[in-house]
Amino acid sequence: RKCKKLEIEFLALDFDQTILEIHTGGHWKGTAHELLPHVRPMFRELIPAALDEGIHVAVVTFSTQIDTIRYILDQITDHRGAEIPIRGGFGGNKTFNYEGNGSVAGKQAHMASAVEELEARNMGLRLKRASTLLIDDDKANIRHALENGVRAIWLDPDNSSQVLKDMRRLV
Repeated sequence: RKCKKLEIEFLALDFDQTILEIHTGGHWKGTAHELLPHVRPMFRELIPAALDEGIHVAVVTFSTQIDTIRYILDQITDHRGAEIPIRGGFGGNKTFNYEGNGSVAGKQAHMASAVEELEARNMGLRLKRASTLLIDDDKANIRHALENGVRAIWLDPDNSSQVLKDMRRLV
């Protein structure tokens, strides 16, 4: 509900060391099921709650292990993972295409591509940068988002609960 009060319509979440409490480097060798215990408890609650409130969610990551991420999302959302676009990869190794005119720095292209998918799925939906919130453990991605008019919160991997406090402080 807090996200709605903050006029957040689109929640963009990093995967490694943000949704997860570990960094897989995009090369998780175990099964997706074995990765499940590494999901931070707050995201087990936040992601389904956001979907329930009508907030659009996407995973924006440099990982290309999309099937693993989809499995995790399905498990923590009671099989609603298909509602969540996943944009992975970087450089020439992206799992998506983005040909827009916006910034491609950090996670900007990832978010823009996810928005394109969400808007195509939902007639009349127009998501804006000002109603977007990126949560990421990489300060460079946070900086790029802020420079491009996207609200963003840095997740400190050693103090992840601070994110919820930071969300309460958003204006």
